[in-house]
Amino acid sequence: MKKVIIILFLIILHFVFPGIIFCKEEYADNEITLHSTFSDCLKDVNIEKEVNDYFSEDVIYINLKECIEIALLYNYYLKSADFDYIRSNWEYKNSLTNFLFDVGATGYSVYYSGQVLVGAALVDKFHELALSINLHATHQLTRGGEQIFEALSKRHLKFAQRHNLNFTRNEVLLYTAKYYYELLRTKLNIEIYQKNYKERCAQLVQTENLLMAGLGTKFDVIRSKTELAQAKQNLLDAMQEFRLAQARLANVMGVEITTGLMPIELEAKEYILTDESKTIDDMYNLACCAREDIKEIRSKIKALKEQKKMIYTQFIPRPRVIAQQQWQGTAEAGLGPAVIVGGYIDWNVGENMGLGTITNAKAKQAEIDKNIVDLEQSLRDIKENILKDYYESKISKDRIKISKEQTQYATQSVELAELRLDSGEGILIDVIQAQTFKTRTRIELVNSIIRYNIAQVQILFDAGIISKDGILKNYSP
Repeated sequence: MKKVIIILFLIILHFVFPGIIFCKEEYADNEITLHSTFSDCLKDVNIEKEVNDYFSEDVIYINLKECIEIALLYNYYLKSADFDYIRSNWEYKNSLTNFLFDVGATGYSVYYSGQVLVGAALVDKFHELALSINLHATHQLTRGGEQIFEALSKRHLKFAQRHNLNFTRNEVLLYTAKYYYELLRTKLNIEIYQKNYKERCAQLVQTENLLMAGLGTKFDVIRSKTELAQAKQNLLDAMQEFRLAQARLANVMGVEITTGLMPIELEAKEYILTDESKTIDDMYNLACCAREDIKEIRSKIKALKEQKKMIYTQFIPRPRVIAQQQWQGTAEAGLGPAVIVGGYIDWNVGENMGLGTITNAKAKQAEIDKNIVDLEQSLRDIKENILKDYYESKISKDRIKISKEQTQYATQSVELAELRLDSGEGILIDVIQAQTFKTRTRIELVNSIIRYNIAQVQILFDAGIISKDGILKNYSP
């Protein structure tokens, strides 16, 4: 009977003093746009407008496909890796030029006047202009094979930089998709927390009305104020997280950091990107062959082995040949040709009596062994990440099913609470509490879907098969 009296009192109060149940100005700060009436407090909100009003900036609507395309064009880490590859490519070509001849020319003109000593004869009153032109070509004959191993080393380093470029591109794909989904998550959470904030505002209005009617308690009002403050805090935290997520995505895309990016999706959808029939071992075996960072380490190991061989060439004799075509004479007698062909050989028994060469080779072997260990550890880390992301995907998928069921139950709970209110068996707070539970289940559902999508992209990256088309498989914003 008491509940019926409360409901009748609220209805009469609404028609007699409609302004009483408006959301008070002290609970509606300027940074949050609130509607006035209780019914409006429970309506859907325009997230784009709320964000635009709060941050005082215009939003730019984007989707995942556009973000990936822009990132592949403007990401600064990708540009840097591209220049590293260009540099290594030119260094390799430079090492090939060592197999060519060194060609040059020299010439001089000297005027002699006066006494000149030629052997043991003294020539007096000598006036002559001496002329000399010399064309020469020399070849190092690979410096005992050193140039061969140097070129092979530079070739493997070029491959290593190319693999690094590809791996950087894969990282850009990964982080662009990851940050986009995180931005979408924060956007949808803002909607949920915004609605929760308005529901708490309406709840506070109701408890204050009950207190004014003598049917409520001050404790209920204080509790409602506390819940409203917590709802405001949650909303502000969501706003801050959204702004930081915008900056992260803009950074990886290579656009202005302060750009107000806004995903166009209004809800989160799960996308299956991997073959669920493949096991962890299948993914790991695929990664051992496909991962670009693993290929980079292997290429570096090959380059180091060639550098070790290059050190041992110090024990090998180093022949070289030289050929010259000369024209020498004087201005009076004219120029006469001369041809010189010579061969030379230099042989030092290694560096510093061979001990310097041996110690350098031992140091290089230690560097090779270190990279082999690093390769093994990288493979172990990859397997760990595959296992983690595999079960993250599996568990998130199960969580999605549970969250969807919870959301359905929560929706039914709201409907039942509203029916109880209409029939006089329930009170308005029951409806709001049911809506609060529905809010929590919606947040969990959004978070589970986003975690699943990120885990799917992460598995593609871990296995070394990530690509633009792979990420956008079945993508429909």
